[in-house]
Amino acid sequence: MTAHLPYRKIIITTALAAILLVAFVSLSSAQESTQSTTGKFGIQVSSPIYTFEIAPGATKQDIIKIKNAGDAKNTFYPEIHDFKQADEKGTPNFIFSAESGSSTYSLASWINMSKEPITLEPEESASRNFTISVPKDAEPGGRYAGILFGTSPPKAQGSQVVISNKVGALILVRVAGDAKELANVKEFSTPKNFYENGPVDFTVRVENKGNVHVIPKGTIEIKDIFGKTADTLNVNEKNLNLYPESVRNFLDKDGNKLVWNPKGFTIGRYSASLLLNYGSPAKTLSSELTFWVVPWKILLVILLAVIIAILLLILIIKKYNRWIAGKALKSEGPGGPAAGGQSPPPAQPYQNPQSPVPTDNSAQPSGSQ
Repeated sequence: MTAHLPYRKIIITTALAAILLVAFVSLSSAQESTQSTTGKFGIQVSSPIYTFEIAPGATKQDIIKIKNAGDAKNTFYPEIHDFKQADEKGTPNFIFSAESGSSTYSLASWINMSKEPITLEPEESASRNFTISVPKDAEPGGRYAGILFGTSPPKAQGSQVVISNKVGALILVRVAGDAKELANVKEFSTPKNFYENGPVDFTVRVENKGNVHVIPKGTIEIKDIFGKTADTLNVNEKNLNLYPESVRNFLDKDGNKLVWNPKGFTIGRYSASLLLNYGSPAKTLSSELTFWVVPWKILLVILLAVIIAILLLILIIKKYNRWIAGKALKSEGPGGPAAGGQSPPPAQPYQNPQSPVPTDNSAQPSGSQ
């Protein structure tokens, strides 16, 4: 066994070296492949959202500008597709035009724009005119589509458009008339009702049951048990749209949760009031909730400190009383009164001075001898 041990070590070492070499070569190849397919690519549009209110039978015209923000000459292909809200973040879900005509909120067929490719040098810009023509029999409500620019000709996959490497603008149209504006608070909550300390997260979900997009916007006002305002949070500062038949979870301006971070020592019962406005004329949505903030660890430390202080005070008082008693005993001396003093006279029985003095007749001589 010992004779073969060096050979085994050599074989194992050689195998490990081979594995590391293969891994290194594979990693180098992967890096080269990634670098060879990576380049600066970019399309910029003049505005991410175009909003219009158009009467039935009327038209609107506008211009969309694009810019080649890449580092090489490129050709861009315009596309127009309907969309609907895909999730509670408001992400648009673009739909293949052949199926979008059946949608209640279809707009793509009302938009007219040249679909000719646009070739641009780096940092070069171009413009395209587009026209929106609303049919005379169009019902009041919202209609939605997007004008996209990609680096490859339009290609469909299933019922959805492949929108990778595509940038564009959303087109929102409100057909004038008596549209149905109806929204409600789907959820206003905190993850829990009891907090040791901050932060406190709020969830604000609003549902649109109408047929036109709305922009719910307002505040969350937080008050303590005495009714004093502790803080105010803004809801939908970026004026984000809530599309028909959808729910949106509203976050803060940076796309994070709505959070209250208490300042200083916070304790007690708090109430939070949600107040949102939307629509024209303005409509109001409201909701309330309560929660507790109790820093129980700090309170426990304070309680223990108070108990210890009380016990120490009791101990000090007892020791003080013992000291007073000991001092009194020392002042009397051992075995009784202080040295050099006289003993008090013995106590005499009490006699009433008005009572007669008793006589002993047996001590007197008799009257006859």
